[in-house]
Amino acid sequence: MTELWIAHHSIGTWQEPSRWTGYFEEAQRLLGFSLTHLDVNDPVKRKVVSLVGAGDFVCAFKAREDSRWLFGKFGDIGIELSVQHYRQLGHYPNTLKWHVPLSFIEKPENRLRIKALFDLGNRAFKPFYAYSDDVAQIASKKKSFGAVDIQAELLGVFWLTYFNAAYVAFFGNQKFDGLPGVERGNEGSITIVLGDSPQSVTCEAREQAVAALGKQSFVNPSDVLGKQRGRFALTFQQLLA
Repeated sequence: MTELWIAHHSIGTWQEPSRWTGYFEEAQRLLGFSLTHLDVNDPVKRKVVSLVGAGDFVCAFKAREDSRWLFGKFGDIGIELSVQHYRQLGHYPNTLKWHVPLSFIEKPENRLRIKALFDLGNRAFKPFYAYSDDVAQIASKKKSFGAVDIQAELLGVFWLTYFNAAYVAFFGNQKFDGLPGVERGNEGSITIVLGDSPQSVTCEAREQAVAALGKQSFVNPSDVLGKQRGRFALTFQQLLA
């Protein structure tokens, strides 16, 4: 394992600077490190002067800009993030992704910080689907013939996985009853925690969770036929209904 990812996918609007400022403030508190750089270029060079300014920068769409893609860096500890969000709902969801090095998550207390950061993102950005795991586990879902269409199938069930209320209803609430580490949110969402760390979770445990919810709703990298949008996963319009 070389890196851990956290990803949040949402169809909600992410264009409120105050939301980002508050999120960065809480992320700094949880991680114990400051957001030092935020840029539209990678590698990042633009330094963060204030978190209010950082929130404004995330939402600073230019007149003819339909999407905004940014990269952030937390000090010298190797934790980075990327944000891709859109002016209007289209073919792709808004996505927030964190990259966390192995050296950080080896410590049990830091894994608790990562779980808290995962929960924070789910509260702040209201994703329909979010997950965190060893990058190798996530990359294993990559399809050989094209990108995954998240309106046709989801990636998988990972170390940490979040489904919003619409997806809980889609799968059926009862299907979650036999899964390990189920945490139910007040708004009807469910977070699955398969173990204390990514390393403690077997591939079999991940696949058993996928099977319990329904294999057809998740990526099979060897499947070359493709799936119809809205049949095994929710389209953006279905999520909005």
